[in-house]
Amino acid sequence: MIKKRGKRSQSQIVGTILLILITVVAAGLIMAFVIPFIREKLPDKSQNCLDVISKVKISGAYTCYNATSKNQSVQIHIDDVRNSIKGFTIELGGPSSRAVRALEDDNLGVKMYGGEVFQLPNNTEERTYLIASTTKPTYIAVYPVLKNNKVCEASDSLAEIENC
Repeated sequence: MIKKRGKRSQSQIVGTILLILITVVAAGLIMAFVIPFIREKLPDKSQNCLDVISKVKISGAYTCYNATSKNQSVQIHIDDVRNSIKGFTIELGGPSSRAVRALEDDNLGVKMYGGEVFQLPNNTEERTYLIASTTKPTYIAVYPVLKNNKVCEASDSLAEIENC
């Protein structure tokens, strides 16, 4: 004997299929709006602080305080991240803390050692900068600045400043 399915069982199957279909369509619509929104918020790979954070360093060789001329010399070394950064900020910490920006287009308060025209170090190069400071800083820190002007966390710091 063949049993006939009732209308009730057919409507349950149709209802279940419709619910699954509505769920899939709703998920697709949500994803169509959410994915572009999230992509806009994610940082560009070339604008990532993690890539540059340990590659902008303070070299201790020519980093010293000259009490006679009231200048702080800071030597900065850049590894192979020059194309990712616009420059860096140097912080002279202590009782009279001060931060100066050494950027491609903004380097007020920073001079090149030896009076040369201002330049940022190229890949795997070092440059020495002079910053006017009335007191000897207790520490020096360097903060990379990305091409989009985002300032990263301190990449390197120096706690003991020698006298020149």
